[in-house]
Amino acid sequence: MAVEVDITPKPEGTYRIAVWTVGPAIERRYPKLQALEADVVVAARCGSEVRLLKAKRAAHSGMAWVGRHAQRGLGVLSFRPAFVKLDGGRWDQRLEWIAPIIVNGPVSHHLLAVWALNEKAQVKFKTNPPASQPIQMMRLYQKTLKSPTVIAGDFNNNPVFHKNDPNWDMLELIAMLETNGFVSAYHAHTGLDHGDPREQPTRFRPDPIGGTEGHHVDYCFVPTQWLPALRNVQIGSPDNWFSKVRAEEHVPVVIDFDLAMVREIAQQMRKRKDN
Repeated sequence: MAVEVDITPKPEGTYRIAVWTVGPAIERRYPKLQALEADVVVAARCGSEVRLLKAKRAAHSGMAWVGRHAQRGLGVLSFRPAFVKLDGGRWDQRLEWIAPIIVNGPVSHHLLAVWALNEKAQVKFKTNPPASQPIQMMRLYQKTLKSPTVIAGDFNNNPVFHKNDPNWDMLELIAMLETNGFVSAYHAHTGLDHGDPREQPTRFRPDPIGGTEGHHVDYCFVPTQWLPALRNVQIGSPDNWFSKVRAEEHVPVVIDFDLAMVREIAQQMRKRKDN
C-alpha cells in the first residue's frame, strides 16, 4: 500500500539526501521513510537495524548505526544504488553522537552524521576552553573535511537559543563551517539567514503556555562547490508527519542535487585533494 507524503517524488537524474529525526519507533515510520525516495537518510534518535529486521523492514541497502540502547541511537540508511557504512577507522568515540560514514554509489563522499545532545551527552570530549560536540567534530575530523563531505543531522540548536554557554553557540559553529567551506543547503536555497524568524521549523515541542513551538534545528551542510548542483530543498509539513506533539516531533528535510553535476564536482574535489 502506497504511503502519501508531502515531499515531491525524486526527479530522474537527482541525488537526494534527507535528514529526519524519526524517533525510537523507526519500524513504524519506515514506510514514510521509504516514501522520501532518498539515496541517503540521516535518522537521529532512531532504533537499531535489529528492530527493523524483526519488523521485516529491509528495503534499505545498508544502515550504519551507533548507540547504547537498541531503541534510541544515531542511524544512517541508504537505498539502492547508494550504500553506507560506518568509517570505523576514523570514528572517534569521544564524540558519542557524531558518526563518520562512507557513502558509495551514485555519488561517493564522506558524511558526518550528527545528533547533538549538547549538555545531555553522557560521553564528552573535554577541551579547554570547553566546546560543543559539533565544534569538536570540526576539529577532530579536519582530514575528513578536506574530502567531499556532507555534515547533516539533528543539531538541536539555532542562533535564537544563543547564550553564554559553549553548548549553545550555534553562530560560532556556522562561522567555523563557513570558514571550512560548508553552507546549509536550506539557507543557501532560500536565501534566509540563520535564525531568521521566517525559517521553516523542523522540530516541534509543546509550548509551556499552550500550543506548540517550532524551531529549525535539523541541517544539511554541504561544500560550497556543490551549490551549483543544488536543485531543491523541501521541509515536510507537521500535519503530514505526526498527529500530535506529545513531547518532541520532527519533520524531514530533503535536499536534491543534479546527479551528473554533483558527481563531477565530487570527483574534481578528490582529484585536487590528491594532487
